[in-house]
Amino acid sequence: MKPSLFLLSVAVISTGWANHPSVSQCVQADVSVQYSIRSSKQPTERSNDVTMKPDPECSGNASITTGIQGYRGDQENLRQQRRIRQVQQGGQSNRSGIEGNTVQIRSNVQKDFYLPRLPNKVD
Repeated sequence: MKPSLFLLSVAVISTGWANHPSVSQCVQADVSVQYSIRSSKQPTERSNDVTMKPDPECSGNASITTGIQGYRGDQENLRQQRRIRQVQQGGQSNRSGIEGNTVQIRSNVQKDFYLPRLPNKVD
């Protein structure tokens, strides 16, 4: 038996996972896109203010926020602002006895697309 597989087997048996189903820690995620398509080369002013507050006792919960902000036009000075507040509390009891921090994932794509002349809108 390979050493890594042996250590994993010992960990599973010694923590009691065989007797109790494990419950994962909590997960908080925020995924967003902020973009503009315009004829101005002026960069867009953007903010993406995300606060995540997990409960230290949290287990078995997941929360995900998503957002898309887009602009198409000729505006010179453009501003996109986004503010997210996530608060997570409670959850299932964690009978595995293994404690850990809440996993937090943040992804914010920000992109300006320059088109020298925007095509006319077709109705």
